Amino acid sequence: MIETICDIGKIVRKTDGEIDLVDLWQKEESGDYQLILDVNISDDSVRINSRDFEKKVFRDGLLYSQGNWFVGAVLKKESLKDSKIKDCLKFIDVPLDRFDEVKSLIDSSLKDYDGVNFVILFWKNGQKPIEIVKNKFLREIEKNGLKKEKLSGNCQICNEYTDTLYDSIVYKCYTNDKEIFSNTDGISYGICKDCIFDVLYGRKHVNMFLSTWWGGSEILFLPHTYNEEVKEIFEFSKIGDLREGKNLLQQIRENECDVINEIGKCGTDVDILFYSAQKSEWKITYNIKDVIPSRFSKIAELEHKYQSKSGENLALWQVLAYLLGNSSKPSEIFNTNEAKNFLKNIFHGNKINRNLFFSRSMSKYKHDYFEGYENMFMLHRTYNFLVDCGCLDKGWCFVEQTSRGYSMVKYEDLEEFFDFNKGFFDSNIKKAWFLLGRLYGKMIQESKSYKGGEDKQSNESHLEKNFFFGRKYDFKTFVYFSNQCSELMYKYGVQNKGYLKDLISTSKELMGAGDSKLSSDEAKYIFFWGMQQWIGKSKDSNNNNDGADQ
Repeated sequence: MIETICDIGKIVRKTDGEIDLVDLWQKEESGDYQLILDVNISDDSVRINSRDFEKKVFRDGLLYSQGNWFVGAVLKKESLKDSKIKDCLKFIDVPLDRFDEVKSLIDSSLKDYDGVNFVILFWKNGQKPIEIVKNKFLREIEKNGLKKEKLSGNCQICNEYTDTLYDSIVYKCYTNDKEIFSNTDGISYGICKDCIFDVLYGRKHVNMFLSTWWGGSEILFLPHTYNEEVKEIFEFSKIGDLREGKNLLQQIRENECDVINEIGKCGTDVDILFYSAQKSEWKITYNIKDVIPSRFSKIAELEHKYQSKSGENLALWQVLAYLLGNSSKPSEIFNTNEAKNFLKNIFHGNKINRNLFFSRSMSKYKHDYFEGYENMFMLHRTYNFLVDCGCLDKGWCFVEQTSRGYSMVKYEDLEEFFDFNKGFFDSNIKKAWFLLGRLYGKMIQESKSYKGGEDKQSNESHLEKNFFFGRKYDFKTFVYFSNQCSELMYKYGVQNKGYLKDLISTSKELMGAGDSKLSSDEAKYIFFWGMQQWIGKSKDSNNNNDGADQ
């Protein structure tokens, strides 16, 4: 990681030119401040004035703090202590015998700003700290921040000999390759000035353009090769509302498919690093290494292929919700290691346990079903997406590409349906469960017609009660549902309808003695699929089994 960030820094320095070490070193300060209190200390007086807050006050005051180390002449309201005030005075070379005078004036002024959040900037003789002690700040940074040492040796990154080594790799926390740069004779790390500056440039660039908040996690995208073309892709987004001026990764939550597609155009492997950020440090918690560019392109293509009927692209959080079997929100989906493992499988095309998928996905479908989302459209999208990703086997023809994009595949009859999808229906038991599902769906319609007539299809049938979800979908359940449908055919007087007779006889014939095995959850998926799948030459708008988008 450190070498990658160093390489990124080299490109940034080459293309953007050199910038001030003050800007390289300082971090973005957080806080909702309203005012700046300017404390101007001259040779014969101390004056305090207020003005509206602006972020550049931290640069003007040369502020930097990490742990117990503090340098600068800016104090936030919450850090207003005597010891800190003295540190600020010493930093701008004001004698400490002026402390009581300064402190007294500050205390007397604070009552006017009760309830106001502010920062204090210390001036000397009408000059800001950056105008009078900038070199002092830079010396402090080199000494205490970058740990400049009077030691010579070979740089651990570029291997060039140098008279002055820096005992730092800039990052004060855990990274996944920190051990590589340890155990240098006499110091912890040994980096030359050029490389330490490259890492500083790289760190600033990574924080601005290669990191984002996605699915409830802080994430870095680190391309293995960085050049001007890759830099431009991440810096200048060509998607979304261009007037907003967002960079590429800032668009990922609203335009995931387009962002992933752009990353695929980088032409280099990319590491996806999850990290936890705290006040003074962060650490990598998970790493998806070496994702090849074609995988990004493939995932983006499939997200578009399996878009909703309204044209909204499929998103990875929706896929993961079915793999996890819960209703996680988009803002928290990547929070668990299991979710990250599934994401790694998707980005690398690794196999996912089939039985686990159907167990989890049918658990989520059950929840959605009783929340009023009976349609399996989202589940079908997820399943076929994972098949096309290489994570599952045995896909089926759910959508097809046309001159206008992708559309739902239409089937004229059952024979065509099974023939087109023989890769999935590779056993008679699968066909049997599908046909039983179709029969069960038809009997629900017959039940509603029997009770209230064709104009009262909204009446709930007892066949739709909770019990049909809780059953184990095995041979015993198959026989029970078959017998139930057979009895109801006579009750409703529809025993002579040819398509019903064909469904029940063919499904029983295909099931046979129940010797073939199929996981209960996959059988349940096929059963409900059979209930909903539209097969026919035309679609009656009053009898739409596809339902609405989720």
